[in-house]
Amino acid sequence: MIRLEPLAPTETPPPGGAYSCSPAWANLCRGLYSYDLREYRLVRGAEILGGFSCAVVRSSLFGTRLISLPFSDEPGLWLRPGAAVSAQELAALRGAVAGVLDGLAAETAADYAELRGADALFPQEEPGFVSAAPYLRLVLDTSRPYEDLRKNFHSNLIKNLRKAGKSVAVQESRDPAAFAAVYPIYLRQLRRFGSPPLPAAHFEALLRAGMGRLYTASVGGRPAAFLFALVWDKTFYADVNAGLPEYETWFPKIRLFDETIRLACREGLRAYDFMRTRAGSGVHEHKKKWGGSELPIKYYYRVYKKGKELRLDPEQARFALPRLLLRRAPLALLKAVGPLLRRHAGK
Repeated sequence: MIRLEPLAPTETPPPGGAYSCSPAWANLCRGLYSYDLREYRLVRGAEILGGFSCAVVRSSLFGTRLISLPFSDEPGLWLRPGAAVSAQELAALRGAVAGVLDGLAAETAADYAELRGADALFPQEEPGFVSAAPYLRLVLDTSRPYEDLRKNFHSNLIKNLRKAGKSVAVQESRDPAAFAAVYPIYLRQLRRFGSPPLPAAHFEALLRAGMGRLYTASVGGRPAAFLFALVWDKTFYADVNAGLPEYETWFPKIRLFDETIRLACREGLRAYDFMRTRAGSGVHEHKKKWGGSELPIKYYYRVYKKGKELRLDPEQARFALPRLLLRRAPLALLKAVGPLLRRHAGK
């Protein structure tokens, strides 16, 4: 019989989860964002098979939701390395997860539960859950030599890399204090997008925990762009990248991607993940040029509030006015208010 047992806040989850199931991410959820994080061990008899984590996100703007897990598209449910479950046990596991979510929803009056990236749990459509795939990711196989990967780069990338190589220098840092120099670049880019930024403390905490890496591209000694990455389970996650528009003709962001792809190959990592993108967007079209495989990111929702409509796609018209206001906000206001909006959104 498969079951989920709640962990005490002082207990460490079983190994084998994605980066968002790590102690560092738990500290973000509980400490920086003050979310009510619930963690469980997945048990079969006396055997610990894996774990499950989700956060209760309470917001006066968006209501109360159960999210697994905030600020990540990685699954909050995992099996430990080497563990295996039968199709019958997988069905029982889905029932156990649904039962845990139902109990949490009854306790917290949540509007809905949102499971992200839980494809292994749902090999087919499941009654009681609504599925959607608003995003996809592009992934490079960095177990192959860099030279093999470069053969699949779009010809425009090769041309732009030649120019970037003459004028752009890349430096790596794992020092949390180094992020302060590039945070204004991030704020400027998020303002152009009309998106609320994460707080600098988010990135600094991950650098402090040893999971984050910061790569800065400079032109003439001035920071022009940066890439903030997560490295976990032999995978390089290109989590956040931003650049100043006045330096775009030097292609610093392209140099950052190329340099870190080289690094992932050199370090023997198994994959380079370009992270979330929307099919058909300009960002998606650019990332396709690196030759990675496209993988859909599926979300699964369980609705508890009667008549609740899950209009969650940020490209919908209802977000047009907030985006317009954020694009016109002074940087100081965006820095103060934006992280609060991101905390309420939980994504």
